[in-house]
Amino acid sequence: MSNLLQEIFENCVLPDNDFQNLPSTAGFVLFADSQNKPITLLTTANIKRTAKTKLAEKIEVGKRADLKSITAKIYYSPCRCKFRLAIKYYDAIRKIFGENYKEHIKLVLPWFIKIDLGEKIPSFSITKKLTLKIGEEIIGPFVSQRAATAFLKTLEDAFRLCKRNDIVNNPALAQSCPYLQMDACAGVCGDKIDTADYKSLLREAFEAGCKPREAIEKFQTQMQTASKELDFEKAAQLKKKIEKLSALKKQSYRWTEDLKKLKIVHIDKSVKVRPEGTKKKVQLYAVFVIDFFNINDLGDFAMDEPDLIYEAINKNLGTSPQNVSDEMIERFSLVSYFLYRSKPTGLWINASEGFDKHNLLEPLDKSRG
Repeated sequence: MSNLLQEIFENCVLPDNDFQNLPSTAGFVLFADSQNKPITLLTTANIKRTAKTKLAEKIEVGKRADLKSITAKIYYSPCRCKFRLAIKYYDAIRKIFGENYKEHIKLVLPWFIKIDLGEKIPSFSITKKLTLKIGEEIIGPFVSQRAATAFLKTLEDAFRLCKRNDIVNNPALAQSCPYLQMDACAGVCGDKIDTADYKSLLREAFEAGCKPREAIEKFQTQMQTASKELDFEKAAQLKKKIEKLSALKKQSYRWTEDLKKLKIVHIDKSVKVRPEGTKKKVQLYAVFVIDFFNINDLGDFAMDEPDLIYEAINKNLGTSPQNVSDEMIERFSLVSYFLYRSKPTGLWINASEGFDKHNLLEPLDKSRG
């Protein structure tokens, strides 16, 4: 365990050193006993203050031993970039606590909508689990099950999709479906539409969910054409579809799209360094590329080297994994947590449609001001 802790943490102090060697910066800190066994691992905005506060806490008699009496060493590692700190903390938890790591960290896993278009009669479903089967398509991430459910209902209503996925592949049961009887769906289970056309409808719904603004623009053009041709019934149907799909433009879905194509660039403040031969410190910025479920930490860069940042980002776009593990989904939950915060720290740039220097320079100039 000692070697592992030395590998994870930057340094270690003894509690009776009056904390003089502890930095007053953000990072994570581990309290360990005399056998170097971990007691508790914490992230903090101020390592020194947290260590002092925790060891000064008074515990009621009979409840549990106070931390000061059982702490023999304090391991710490500064980390000023909040997203990097979250990733490092998660990795440290897994290494230190092994199979029991989930008892020491609370992860809010994102939700996804998936569909396997290779099935006989495919259907959308909401899940936290992904397998990446051949033919499986994914929309996400969603901050909650409720958000994913509302999103899927919008697609079902706009495209008249089957709402009883549990019976769609069972024609005998499907005949009693109230949605089929009320003509509230396309009726694939009642032979109102053949399977091939229904799959095309599902594909159209999937693409509209990934790019709702583009879908709305397409349907607006179709509506205008229908009106000019005096096909008012078709125009009215398209208007209803547009109104329903407009719900997908909410802020709560701002990062929702075809998950396999999702590419994000994150830039945030890291350490300050004093270049050799100068007195003034220079702020460095941590740069990350998130490509599907790959999280690539590209290191720290100065503001005056945008070409180096641009080159590093481009090298790491297009590294999507072929398989997704539970660990990758857990790590991605840290990404979705930051994406959906009301005021996420640093810059979060959607690079799904490509990335050029202007995508980088303009936000960097704003942050510098």
